[in-house]
Amino acid sequence: MADKHLKYWLVAPALAIMALTLLYPLVAGFWYSLHSWNIAQQATLGPYVGLDNYRLVLTDDPDFWGSVRVTGIFTLFSVVITMVLAMSLALLLSGNDGLTVNVRTLLVLPFSMSPALLGISWRFLLNPEFGAISAGLGAIIPALKGVPMLADPTLAMAALIASDVWHWSPYFMLLFVGALAALPQETIEAAQVDGASRFRVFWEITLPQLRPVLTIAILLKAIFSLKVLDQVVTLTAGGPGTATETLAHFVYLTAFRFYDLGYSAAIAYLLAAVMGVLAVLYTRFVMERA
Repeated sequence: MADKHLKYWLVAPALAIMALTLLYPLVAGFWYSLHSWNIAQQATLGPYVGLDNYRLVLTDDPDFWGSVRVTGIFTLFSVVITMVLAMSLALLLSGNDGLTVNVRTLLVLPFSMSPALLGISWRFLLNPEFGAISAGLGAIIPALKGVPMLADPTLAMAALIASDVWHWSPYFMLLFVGALAALPQETIEAAQVDGASRFRVFWEITLPQLRPVLTIAILLKAIFSLKVLDQVVTLTAGGPGTATETLAHFVYLTAFRFYDLGYSAAIAYLLAAVMGVLAVLYTRFVMERA
């Protein structure tokens, strides 16, 4: 009898920790979203307003829709460029010789940086007076010499996307390297014997076989992009103006600059709903492939 229940007692601490750190904040956040609560005006939970916060967000808040547009642009370009770059690096560095392994190891270093530190680093690198990236771009494109990139809406968004791509590409490169190593080589070798070009072999044989892994990678990267916050805070602060104000940053500002916890919780739950849909798609796809 003791052995029968031992397994439950062994996992009970982990379940308790998950309940405290995951379930409780989720339930509490949803409860807050149903109230009007600005902690600058009152310390205790405000009056119950039902779904009014959600209605106001969706029908009467242009700033919210502006942040939705920014998040959509950032997510689209970040996902597409990251996938293309990661796949290209994986194809170039899929070997097992010492040089290739060492290069892969060096390329993984950006992924080891925290997003907040990444944003601070890129802010220095893009400084028009002493930044290395700013100087390099100025040498290649004279029109960008001395231009404060983070003060221009388009260039600031490009910088934010570039920093995110730089951060995540090594991770997905390793994912694709593992997937390439697992592919059966017979079909590839047969196509090469028949005289197919490298591009045709990749497009018609390799890529179709990588489609399940690529789908998983796209879903994962979309989730990561939707919740980007740290590097927005440290690199652009959502500026100039609201040009790089993502949804996660909008939630952050609403909660911790304007102290409207009820309203920010409603926005956060709308963002979480989109991420939840992607997470369900990811889970179902992984389970179907298992």
